[in-house]
Amino acid sequence: MPLILETEKFTVITHDKPHHSRENGGHIKVSPKGDYANRYEMPLEEAASLMHLTMIVGEAATTVLRQKGINVIRINYQDNGNWAYLPQNPTPLHLHIHLYIRTSHERHPQNDPRFQAFPEALVFPPRDSGYYDSFVPLTEEDCADIKMNIEHLLQTDKYKAVKL
Repeated sequence: MPLILETEKFTVITHDKPHHSRENGGHIKVSPKGDYANRYEMPLEEAASLMHLTMIVGEAATTVLRQKGINVIRINYQDNGNWAYLPQNPTPLHLHIHLYIRTSHERHPQNDPRFQAFPEALVFPPRDSGYYDSFVPLTEEDCADIKMNIEHLLQTDKYKAVKL
């Protein structure tokens, strides 16, 4: 999973096998390094930092992807975690926030009829269903550019007080 940013308390990555393809905006995941199953388990200051980080990552991704010709309209911020409860899933529940970047004219790369384009909510069939197999991840260049934009935003008046 390509790393976009790592701080003392958080990691920001994109998936090799995203839930939303790059040409439709892409998929980024923000995770605290602490072992939390639910956000109410987090210390308040860290929870606030998680919220601030998702804002910064969302703004940076929107700016960068628009510069690359991807017409970002909205970001769906989601704290799911349901798949951790599947009996075949060996991973423990760990709090993370998905950023599903939404665009105009979305489509499934293989025209899968289950796909719901913006403004509809995304659907998430089982990981082994083949639904995601043709989805393209954000590129290494995208990740580097988003990281650079995050670092720029952290120097602005709006975000310079954020502690990550």
